[in-house]
Order: sequence, then C-alpha cells, then structure tokens
Amino acid sequence: MTEPKDEVLPDLAEFDEFFSEFEGESDRAAVILGAARLDILLDQLLRMHLLPTTESHDELFDGDAPLSTFHARSLLAYRLGLIDVNFVKALHLTRKIRNAFAHEGTGCDLNKGGNRDRVKELKKLFGHDAKFKEWTEMFFKGKPGCSSDFRTALAIMTLRLEGAVGDITQISGYKPWSVVPPDWEKK
Repeated sequence: MTEPKDEVLPDLAEFDEFFSEFEGESDRAAVILGAARLDILLDQLLRMHLLPTTESHDELFDGDAPLSTFHARSLLAYRLGLIDVNFVKALHLTRKIRNAFAHEGTGCDLNKGGNRDRVKELKKLFGHDAKFKEWTEMFFKGKPGCSSDFRTALAIMTLRLEGAVGDITQISGYKPWSVVPPDWEKK
C-alpha cells in the first residue's frame, strides 16, 4: 500500500457545512454529530476500498451486518492499514464518549468525570501538534477546556478521514481463488 498523499484535500465545502453546525452545538450535540460524521466517513472509506457487493443489499454493512457499527468499521479500517494505531485509538475514545452521552439522561459535560479523562487521553494522541493548539485557539476558544479539545480533535479526525476517502483506491492486485480454475477447462 502506498503512503497517503498529504496534498489530498477533502471537499472543504462539505466540511464547512458540517463544521458550522458542529462548532456552536452543546457538548451532547457536538459529540453525537461528530461521532456520526466519523462513522459515515469510515463507512464510505471501507465501501470504496473493498470490492463491490454483487447484491443490491450489502451483507457486510447494511442492517445488523458485521460492519454496521462504528466500532467494527474502526477496527477494520485499522486492520486493513487504512488508518494508524493512534487513529483507531482516537476513534475508540470518541465512540466511548458518544456512548456515555447517548446513555446519560442529563448533565452531559466533556469537562467532568470519565468524559474529561477520555478527552485528555484523546488530546494526548495528537502529541504537541502545533495545528491542534492553533485550531483550538482559532475555532473553539469560547468553549471551556475539554470541550474545545474534543471539538478540535474531532475536526482534525474528520478532515483526515475526508482526505482518506478522497484518496482511497479499491483493493486490487490480488488474484482471487475461483471455484473452477481457468486451467481446468484446458484439460
């Protein structure tokens, strides 16, 4: 597999639309919207990379299929080498935060308890990246602590996945095993 091209830019109009809705939302809405966007992008990335289905219904992705969940898509993207280990860790932390927010009745806050701890872990995955700090100050300075850190991490992950979707190629170069090998017909 080739190295991703850093010059591949995602569709910024689509990202801008997502971002304008996402940035002003409550923590709960930002978490749910952001995780849903990442899940959609993982779905697109995998569907574009894998060979197409021969059926109208995709038995890997649709309904209760094995790849119908954010968790399964994250794992497969990693195992196929489409994202690195820190990216899959970031996706897992995002999913855990999303699940906590989806199941808490009230009082969802990124700056408290287990959610705060997960956001801090998430931020560590970005190391001392100058863009992370720059984006946090530029776009989310009005949000307190972990709330702005989560939004920054999610915005960067979204852009990176959108870039991956724009750069992905379908699996090729493999010679699939057939039920009847072509050389059998010659005998």
